[in-house]
Amino acid sequence: MRRLVTSLLVACALSAAVPAVAAAQSGGGTGAQAITDCNDNGTLTGHYSADALRNALANMPADVREYTDCYDVIEKQLFAQLGTSSSTGTGGSSSSSGGSVLPTWLIVVIVVLALAALTFGALAIRRRRLETTEHAGPPDAGPPSDSPSEGGPDAPSQEHPDDPGPPGQGS
Repeated sequence: MRRLVTSLLVACALSAAVPAVAAAQSGGGTGAQAITDCNDNGTLTGHYSADALRNALANMPADVREYTDCYDVIEKQLFAQLGTSSSTGTGGSSSSSGGSVLPTWLIVVIVVLALAALTFGALAIRRRRLETTEHAGPPDAGPPSDSPSEGGPDAPSQEHPDDPGPPGQGS
């Protein structure tokens, strides 16, 4: 029985020590340690795993992100470890935010509203053009007249020397 208890204690001690040993071998550290290291020194003095650097970027406090270069320093180290390069241009510090100032959902709403405004504007112009052509009528048509003096159906025709008269009547 004593051997069994001793074996269990040794197994528990080893299982508790394995993650610590693995982290030490990978040069790991944690994201919080990477943030503290960068904040204290302005650069990373220790070696941190890619997972620790990702964790540091994801959990970095807003004040450290805003008022220090730690985000850029840690991101640059992560890119170096992953084998990809961050093209920052010539010499200056770059912001990793990239993109628009407005959130994506707001841009989509603005575009939809603009398209709706264009559509309704085009429909209003079309409707206005149709209304003006309906109200104008044919250009030579005048109001019908019933009085003979104004050229109604019973009015005598005025003959002009150049006018041969109504069709069907010979001269």
